[in-house]
Amino acid sequence: MPEPPIVLEDIEEKPNEIVTEYVVVDDDDESFVCEMSNKWKAETGLPMNIWIDENKTYIKGKHSKRIKFQLNDSGKMNMDDSAAMDLDGTIWPKKLATPHLHDRQLTQLRNFVHNNRYALEKVADVLVPLYEIWPFIIKGGQLASDEEINALNAKVDEIMAEQGEEK
Repeated sequence: MPEPPIVLEDIEEKPNEIVTEYVVVDDDDESFVCEMSNKWKAETGLPMNIWIDENKTYIKGKHSKRIKFQLNDSGKMNMDDSAAMDLDGTIWPKKLATPHLHDRQLTQLRNFVHNNRYALEKVADVLVPLYEIWPFIIKGGQLASDEEINALNAKVDEIMAEQGEEK
């Protein structure tokens, strides 16, 4: 059986630092270790910390592409108090046992995912590195304009094309 999830309780927020951690995921009685990058709320402009799949974890977990998010607005990372959101905005588990976040905070998270969906999909598929696209990610929880989203998507395509040329 894999080690329990890593809890980063005593680490303060460190904006602009990508920290990759290995977490144990329990999904339908199957446990496996996956690699996810954590993003502090100060980096995302969201009211909670998030974890981004950048290693095709969704295939191993037999679920949709998703991010994990902390169920509170603490500045300390704690994946033990987290849930997942598919890139279509569906939250897992469907009914949160103890909803620690307000509806407006979940809406901000859904907006962030909506704004950055194409980039998050390509990162999850290991087609574009998170560290390369992160400066262009649309931060915050407001819905972005079509122009902003299209500009981000074009940048993702540009980085993928550059990646293809290097191989």
